[in-house]
Amino acid sequence: MEPPSGPASRRHVPWSRLLLAVSLLSFWTLPTTARLAVETVPPLVAEGSVAVFNILEKKGLIIGYGWFRGNRVEQKAAIEAYQVLENSHTPGPANTGRETIKPNGSLIIQSVRKQDAGSYTVVTVKADLTNVSASGQLQVYSLLRQPSIQVNDSMVRQKGNRVVITCVTNETDISIKWIFNKQQLKAAKNIFLSKDSKNLTIDPIKKENAGEYQCEIFNIGTSNRSEIFELKVKDSWFDLTTGTIVGIMIGILVGLAVIGALMYFLFFK
Repeated sequence: MEPPSGPASRRHVPWSRLLLAVSLLSFWTLPTTARLAVETVPPLVAEGSVAVFNILEKKGLIIGYGWFRGNRVEQKAAIEAYQVLENSHTPGPANTGRETIKPNGSLIIQSVRKQDAGSYTVVTVKADLTNVSASGQLQVYSLLRQPSIQVNDSMVRQKGNRVVITCVTNETDISIKWIFNKQQLKAAKNIFLSKDSKNLTIDPIKKENAGEYQCEIFNIGTSNRSEIFELKVKDSWFDLTTGTIVGIMIGILVGLAVIGALMYFLFFK
């Protein structure tokens, strides 16, 4: 890009004049323009990560950038001003030490916090001291803490019994789903969920309900799963087949016969 025609002094505007040009917009409502746009990367940011505001559709020779919190250019909302020709950064009252402007005008926010969410406005200053502005949005979500699973006891359950598995979490504004053997739990006639999905009731327990259970909490930005709870199910006496019952009875009778023989040998010989 060739430098604009005109006196050389126009291309080396003192930083004080650049700041003045930006501050002249203080307390004014910013005009909208199709010549400038702001893109937030990523559009939804996790706490503790990095957010970047990129400037799109820039036109002309830009000699300075000013970034502000909110939709208005006010001195108290100034984050930082950057002079391109001098590669000079001037922090403002709203700078927390985590923000900086790159040479291309992008605003970088390190270690994003929940309170960083909101609007951000950039003012670009051209060589002729005309100003163009645009705003972008930052959305921040919190990383969810791992939930836990609670049951009334850890015993091995018989078929036909009832069990309640509870997903324990202090997180708010979340949804809950249940995982069975690493797949989302499918609906069944003996499986019931509470209204908030925190309680999973299996009544009556069937053999096919044995396996690994987890609850997963999630919101628009993130999710987290509990540790695995293994539900063990054993057959009840009445569910045994006739052959199995006969085998057990024979085993008992044989055992009794052996004990009787030993008793006879010890006491009557």
